[in-house]
Amino acid sequence: MKRYSILFILSIAVGWMALVPQPANAAESDKLFLHFSDEAIRRGYTAEFNQHDGNPWGNFRLAIVPDLVNERIYLEMKEFDGSYLPTPEGMRLASDYFIYDILREDQKNKDPLILNKPFVLALKFDGIKNYYRKRIYYWNSINELWVPLPSSADYDNGYIRAYTHLPFSRIAIFEDTAELNSYGLEGKASFLSWPSHRDGVASNDYPIGTKLRVRNVNNGKIVDVTVYSTGPFADFNQRLIIDLSRTAFAQIEDTWKGLVRVQVWPIGEGVKVLGVDTYSFDENSSHQESSETQAESGVPEPYPQSKAVIAINEDTEEILYSKNYDTVRPIASLTKLMTASIFLDTGTPFDKIITYSAEDDADGSRLRINDGETLTVKDLFYTTLVGSANNAANALARSTGLLREEFVQRMNDKAEEWKLTHTKFTDVSGLDTGNVSTVYDVARMAKYALKDFRILQGTTTWVYSFSTINTGNPHTIKNTAKEMQDSSLFITGMKTGYLDEAGYTFMFKARSEKDSTNHAITVVLGAASKSQRTSETIDLINYALLKL
Repeated sequence: MKRYSILFILSIAVGWMALVPQPANAAESDKLFLHFSDEAIRRGYTAEFNQHDGNPWGNFRLAIVPDLVNERIYLEMKEFDGSYLPTPEGMRLASDYFIYDILREDQKNKDPLILNKPFVLALKFDGIKNYYRKRIYYWNSINELWVPLPSSADYDNGYIRAYTHLPFSRIAIFEDTAELNSYGLEGKASFLSWPSHRDGVASNDYPIGTKLRVRNVNNGKIVDVTVYSTGPFADFNQRLIIDLSRTAFAQIEDTWKGLVRVQVWPIGEGVKVLGVDTYSFDENSSHQESSETQAESGVPEPYPQSKAVIAINEDTEEILYSKNYDTVRPIASLTKLMTASIFLDTGTPFDKIITYSAEDDADGSRLRINDGETLTVKDLFYTTLVGSANNAANALARSTGLLREEFVQRMNDKAEEWKLTHTKFTDVSGLDTGNVSTVYDVARMAKYALKDFRILQGTTTWVYSFSTINTGNPHTIKNTAKEMQDSSLFITGMKTGYLDEAGYTFMFKARSEKDSTNHAITVVLGAASKSQRTSETIDLINYALLKL
């Protein structure tokens, strides 16, 4: 019997070792390496880093969700000195800096690692007792800025949790130390039936026990509630910020509507951002269990600040995410997608030679060329799309033999044919603020325009070089979306734009794998800067591809 007992114990031990990821080098205390077996990948596993006395969990927890990948991986987690990186404006560091890296065991495979779903991060925040709004941020090395991840707070245990799909990141918690403005947070509220919490609300942003005032933006009605739980956990695409009780919802809106746009702010003296220092937790209140061991699945929601954004499934035109999808705005040089399409409709040969004329001159982005220099139509076409040169667009339209007014009319006729009901064109370059559309119309316009491989090629070429024919002057045209060149996605179309009245604009189309037939299109209108339109495009396209 003793022999069988020993064999049984050994078999259990072997099975446990097969499930638990094994350290690659346990001697290194400042970093953690874990190799994941097939069974650990199938069932999921939570890695703990920097665990110490008095802290039952690590300062950094990373939950590999079940079936995250379809191959063997290993995980590296470590701290780093991030003091050289700029802190986001108005924010304060509230944790240590960490790096994680999920790598395939097959080092010979150089293709990007594909994650089937997002996974969960949880960072311990500093022990200072305050209720400032805290989020996990990741460092975007392309734009050199910290970008927030959709986060929720566990104030009882001192953790901030976030979903992400990035296999490598530098991360940290930052907290907003500014006073909450008089308008409060704005978003949507839904309701659930909670008999025991008739005046309750669930919130991921405010700690349990916080008293909130909720105002219906449409009719001005107000209800005061108390946070009793974390949430909401409904569809990310709805941009929900709170779940009200049915009773509370009915005080500001008819319950049959299901959703209401609201403003939310804490009430009482001593109010700080997203919390009240003088309030204490209700120890008897129920709350979401904070364990990450069984990680949830989900898709991280973007948090765009631009005036209007959208992400669609190219094939079905389904909206995967949107903000102000039907708001009409100037689109700047995104106009050139239609300009290129109309030019190709005319059948003008690419090898046709054009003499540049002073009448083609334009402000803004332009080709440095003089009156009387000659070049091919192909050179004008690529300079229009790659470099977004406004004078090249004017010359391209002139090369067709059409009057400028006739060309613009064909652009509007094509918009009507494509059922772009909120789109109007007044010039071929996008310099005129009369070129207007919605993000949804622009996304659909891009879908149709990019069906022509020549436009696809023109928008995805990184550098185009040529020399004028009669003078031999060389020109090198660089893509205006060059910041996307390091993307691991398979880019199948992109176009930028800028006007003072339009802000920074960006259309982007991509698929996640080379052989995939699922394309997503994103559009950003009214961004405040180049870096904002780029970072928001990255968040949107990654979100959309995960939702396809």
